[in-house]
Amino acid sequence: MNSFVMKEGQKFMVGNSLGCLKNTNSLRRFCYNLVNKQKFEYFILLVILISSLQLALESPLEDPNSLLIEILFYVDLGTTVIFLVEALIKIIAYGFIVNGEDSYLHNGWNVIDFGIVLMSLVSLVLSNFKILKVFRMMRVLRPLRVIARNQGLKIAIDALILAIPNIINVTIISLLFFLIFGIIAVNYFKGTYFYCIASKELPNGIDPSQYETKWDCINNGGIWALT
Repeated sequence: MNSFVMKEGQKFMVGNSLGCLKNTNSLRRFCYNLVNKQKFEYFILLVILISSLQLALESPLEDPNSLLIEILFYVDLGTTVIFLVEALIKIIAYGFIVNGEDSYLHNGWNVIDFGIVLMSLVSLVLSNFKILKVFRMMRVLRPLRVIARNQGLKIAIDALILAIPNIINVTIISLLFFLIFGIIAVNYFKGTYFYCIASKELPNGIDPSQYETKWDCINNGGIWALT
């Protein structure tokens, strides 16, 4: 008989996962216990780290037939399969969409995870279609999965998102001040740091420094240069 352990702070399984798996179902209980184990979280974090290293080592300049690229491909394949299995286990444990507030896709971070998994899967299965290779670029979002597993990082990101409107206001004010001082500087210093230098076309006996404006210098065969 499969044991079901409820840890402190965990929510009870509600409804029917995928419309058919009740909270008494052995498979669902196993999946629920598994995703709530600390060791499982540590294992997924390790896989995310391996996946991030694989992305860092992968380079378009490498020979596509080299041993390194082949190894990185199988690492990518393995991590993608693990992430897919993780998503399936969580879907079985919590339900997909219509199983209440605890459903897998009712959590914004899970939506990001699921989207990354799908894009990685598409990029692997349909890798021969060049137009779909753009999905491989989305793998760079994999390290973001770490945020979903750290409450402190979640709070920091949420605070940053809430602060964006105020940051935009401060940015607009700063740009206005930059514009004002830029206009003042252009009108006050215009031409100050430029001077006229002689060229082959400049008439003999004429000192180029006597020309104080750009067009006087150029019209008389000089070069208007920055100090």
